[in-house]
Amino acid sequence: MTCPKCQAAIDDDSRFCKRCGVSVQATTRGSDSSAAGSAEPKITSDSYRDPAMEKEVWEGRPSWRAHYGLWGLLIGGCIAALIMGYRWTQPGSSIRTFVWLLVLAASAGLLVREALIVFGNFYRLTTQRLFWNSGVLTRVTEQVELVRVDDVRICQGVIDRVVNTGDVEIIGSDATDGRLVLESVSSPTEVAEQVRRHVRAARGKGTLFVEQV
Repeated sequence: MTCPKCQAAIDDDSRFCKRCGVSVQATTRGSDSSAAGSAEPKITSDSYRDPAMEKEVWEGRPSWRAHYGLWGLLIGGCIAALIMGYRWTQPGSSIRTFVWLLVLAASAGLLVREALIVFGNFYRLTTQRLFWNSGVLTRVTEQVELVRVDDVRICQGVIDRVVNTGDVEIIGSDATDGRLVLESVSSPTEVAEQVRRHVRAARGKGTLFVEQV
């Protein structure tokens, strides 16, 4: 071990440096405490059992790039409409103005629709539950206890795998919320693995917790 002040070599069980006299143990304890204080809180077994120690482990929304098909149709349709509008009309024609207004309206409509989907759905995973908040003005929250989850499935199309998006389907034994779908999430494989890992942990740590009154 070395002295934190003068860097002299000292014995591991020394309380003071033989060269400069500084207290080695006090300095070491202070540095250890500051390092422990800056570390992130760890997930313990009580995080899966005690409602008061429930911790959030993941959150997300539908991905913007998930609805690539609609964006492709919009771009293709707009290009086709502009080509036909300029080929079959004369300069200064009102039809060209109408085509541009139609293109802008279609683009704005699709953008608003996608924004409502993305910002109208919010998913959150904790050590004990999975939440799905839906709605923009009126918010509806559904939740599934992890101990009731029986299976986790990933649904992806061909292009979904290219852009790394997809649906994560949560199948549980709850009679009211037996199926919950996290639609169009980014990196669905990682999300599904997060859910599986914490479901196994919640079941393995036990589920009985009695609150003291």
